[in-house]
Amino acid sequence: MARTNQLDTLSQVGPGTKIGALFRSVWLPGLLSAQLPRPGCAPVRLKLLGEELVAFRNGKGELGVVQANCAHRLAPLFYGRVEDSGIRCAYHGWLYDKTGQCLEMQNEPDKSVCAKVKIKAYKAVEKADIVWVYMGEGEPPALPKFPWMGLPKSQRNATVWIQESSWLQGMEGELDSSHVSILHTNPATMATSPVHQQYSATDLSPKLYARNTPIGILAIARRNAEQSFYWRVSQFMVPAFSSIPSANFPVGGRAYVPIDDYNAYTWDFNYYTKGDLPQAFLDYVGKGLAFPPESTYQSYKLNTGSIIDTYVPVRTAENNYLIDREGQSLSSPTGIHGLNDQDRAMQEGMQSVQDSQGRIVDRNKEFLVAADIAIVRARRRLLEIVKDDASLAEFQRTIKDGTAYAVKPLDVVSEFGELDDFVTEHAEQLSPQREFA
Repeated sequence: MARTNQLDTLSQVGPGTKIGALFRSVWLPGLLSAQLPRPGCAPVRLKLLGEELVAFRNGKGELGVVQANCAHRLAPLFYGRVEDSGIRCAYHGWLYDKTGQCLEMQNEPDKSVCAKVKIKAYKAVEKADIVWVYMGEGEPPALPKFPWMGLPKSQRNATVWIQESSWLQGMEGELDSSHVSILHTNPATMATSPVHQQYSATDLSPKLYARNTPIGILAIARRNAEQSFYWRVSQFMVPAFSSIPSANFPVGGRAYVPIDDYNAYTWDFNYYTKGDLPQAFLDYVGKGLAFPPESTYQSYKLNTGSIIDTYVPVRTAENNYLIDREGQSLSSPTGIHGLNDQDRAMQEGMQSVQDSQGRIVDRNKEFLVAADIAIVRARRRLLEIVKDDASLAEFQRTIKDGTAYAVKPLDVVSEFGELDDFVTEHAEQLSPQREFA
């Protein structure tokens, strides 16, 4: 559906790239507030959109997200001291505030030089226990008004971990409804995870649709449900947010935020509007059965050489995701423990082309079928939005007040079997603007 240069466009996120400009148009979840737990605590190494950064909370509790290296001799600020007004480089004592402005130079007697030095810094705010980072120029839009953003802490949670693949490989998994009935279904009991109704286990070839929305697409799956129809509608919101329906558990969703062209932070968001997050849900995810995978917080050297501080899954390609070959016939088709572990095994292991820095899937070798309609539509939507300055500006106007992200997924058994009738019935929930194409 796309030429080689178009597919490359979707994977490239650094400064000066089209998709990089798209990501720089929105607030990105950068790190958990818990990673900077108190004023003056240790800084965090962060990489976003190919840029190496350091995040800190100064002695006054203010957030700073600045370039990772001192302007003087490019020494790493991570090893510096966090003070009341900023972070001080350990090498020669240059002190920077949250805006990147140099305040002091301990090895330079001419204090007027300080005013001339400013390193790159990005706006950062906290909301819903997440540090959000805006990497664009000018005035940022409002924070996205996801349904969970204003809920009490007891009714929502957010987690993050690393995925060693392009952000696109992860995001497209959210739009692939048919794999759930195969990769994630227990063949012994024909049971899916608690986010699905039983029909996902019995109808392995759902009828799939995709509809455009003002900021993305609806990824729609219709399965047979006895005399009715089981509809599941996921929301893809440009650039890389999703909202995933749930039958019994809290509503979920993901964000795949590019670290660089070859790695991504996977964010998982869950919320429950009826009250506190159910204990059964907390127990389920606490075992690493869903999202997040079992992980450890640590310093981690990426496959591109950069070092970041993040949550690293216990099950990785290096240990074959701790696959249990005997368990393949008992617990899951893969014998791999959790839903995300299963997803990552597929997505991180996709056949890739190698360049000087990392690996990206060779999409020219894909054999796409009808089940991939939402993936194809999402690629086209992304390419439409970054086609030129005017199309990107139109997207920026659409998200300016944040309300375009106030959408919800849908999991429902309905008498409607035709797509148009079903969408019309649930239009208000599926899009605030009620616009579909």
